[in-house]
Amino acid sequence: MKAGSLFFCFSLILMLQACESEVSAPPATDYSSIQTISFSQHVQPLLRAKCAVAGCHSSSAMAAGLSLASWNELVLGSTHGEVVIPYQPSHSLLVTLFNGTPKRKLHPHLERYNLADEEIEFLERWVGEGARNDADQVPFAGSTRRLYVCNQADDKVAIIDIDALVVCRYVDVGASPGNDAPHFVVANEDFWYVSLIGAGEVWKFDARADTLVGVANVQGSPAILALTPDGNKLYVSQFMASSTNSVAVVNTATMSVMSNILVWTMPHGMSINHVGSRLYVANMMSDNLSVIDVATDEVVATIPMAYDASPFGPSRYMPMEVAVSPNDSLVVVSCSEMQEVRLFDATTNTLVDSMVVGDQPWHLEFTPDGEFCYVCNRRSNTVSVLHMPMRYAMEAIAGPQTLAYPHGLDVSADGRYTFASSENVNHLFLPRYNMEYVGNISVIDNLTNQIIKVLEVGEMPTGIFVQD
Repeated sequence: MKAGSLFFCFSLILMLQACESEVSAPPATDYSSIQTISFSQHVQPLLRAKCAVAGCHSSSAMAAGLSLASWNELVLGSTHGEVVIPYQPSHSLLVTLFNGTPKRKLHPHLERYNLADEEIEFLERWVGEGARNDADQVPFAGSTRRLYVCNQADDKVAIIDIDALVVCRYVDVGASPGNDAPHFVVANEDFWYVSLIGAGEVWKFDARADTLVGVANVQGSPAILALTPDGNKLYVSQFMASSTNSVAVVNTATMSVMSNILVWTMPHGMSINHVGSRLYVANMMSDNLSVIDVATDEVVATIPMAYDASPFGPSRYMPMEVAVSPNDSLVVVSCSEMQEVRLFDATTNTLVDSMVVGDQPWHLEFTPDGEFCYVCNRRSNTVSVLHMPMRYAMEAIAGPQTLAYPHGLDVSADGRYTFASSENVNHLFLPRYNMEYVGNISVIDNLTNQIIKVLEVGEMPTGIFVQD
């Protein structure tokens, strides 16, 4: 080849290399100039460059079960739960892992795939505006199958989407500077209600917008709630240590206290039967149940826990929580100081059996078919499974690092899952990235009685409620 031809070829190669260099290194994105965020144009390219890469959170690698390769995959989270909570960047792991949030453990690949300050601020903005996709959809905006979780130590209610098994919202509750202590929650398809045991209030929220629509002032320390099937009346146990206590009856339309029903000492757990005719109230320090006629709001019976139970104390059995079987034939009561569950015939109001469970049984609930009853054992860090037809305690589900002072419990309407909240006051559960000892929700597969997922929530989760 002639010298001129060689020179021409060499020049052409240099020009092609220069072009390739220009294509592979596009100018940096000016995130501050973006007025309307497009997920596909702005967010997805950033995630693909820094997170959805080989060996990390791509569709093929899915480290920790998380793919960030698309919006649909992102909102489903990882095997450990959600990474984005719409409108709340301060609770979204996708942001807090990178923005220097105090008390946050470092991501193991932070040095390799770190984000610039402007990139972090842009992700915060996207999440704060609802973490929307290109169709302007907000994750889980239409969620109807929900689990509500009271975080008693940080004045928040977490909302979990039952289909995706991720936390999809946090709602602030309470208005005082101190801790108002959300303790229990009930819901129907229109509204949800939460008791603030530290503020003497019950708050009512719209179930679609999660906005506050009413407040009831309830004397004493409102604890457990029971909502009538028609949603017109809300019963509130007033958890006080006076010689005689009461249950408040709240008109849900006006959020005003209609009356107070006198029961026995320290009423706590309550449950309405499924036809809505009877309310059962566990009086902790009187070792008995009060049976209230829902139509008249009068006490029609008092059921002692045992023949040797004295209503004047001291309490031997300490009835804590109540559940009613799906066919309304049985009332079961957790006796927290006797490590047993007691069964009462709902027609005769008589004791028919008892079953030994773990130490300090608290919340309990039937499966929809009535075949099983699940019970939290707080001091044993277990959940007992009771086979009701045979009156047999089958097994105790243990989660050495997950069930940590289990408190609340509920069962999904299809019977597929049992959910248990763990206070984690004993610090057995170690959060994955949070250096604070937040609690969790353990998701139990009722077919295998195995814990299949653990979702971190807020501090000291207590009462929980399934609405699906």
